[in-house]
Amino acid sequence: MPGRNMHTKITMLTRFVRFVRCVAAGALIAAAPVAALAHGKLESATPATGSTVDTAPDTLRLAFNEELEPAFSSVKVSDANGKPVAHDSAKIDPATPRVMTVAMPKLAPGAYTVQWAAMTADAHRTKGTYTFKVKG
Repeated sequence: MPGRNMHTKITMLTRFVRFVRCVAAGALIAAAPVAALAHGKLESATPATGSTVDTAPDTLRLAFNEELEPAFSSVKVSDANGKPVAHDSAKIDPATPRVMTVAMPKLAPGAYTVQWAAMTADAHRTKGTYTFKVKG
């Protein structure tokens, strides 16, 4: 029965093609960049984390590894007593969307805490806290 034999070959070929497609799709998914799974993280800060500065900064600058969503990113700076010292909202310049800045008032000598929250363009939210000191 030649017709039955031909049907069997077509069925086997169809199954083989499906198998190859599945293997190829799995390989593509496995080879996807790991960076796509990463969350935004703070790469640098000015003043730096844990630093002691001679002169109080007039701007706090936070640089991240991914572009930020301005509407969902913020910075709070407070003194050693927990009183907020920066009253302006954080700004993200469209020309440098990985950098968040906030204007700082004249700071007295002492310790300060920076609390930041950032949402990256991939909708992942991250937050952190660090301290710095201004010399007296």
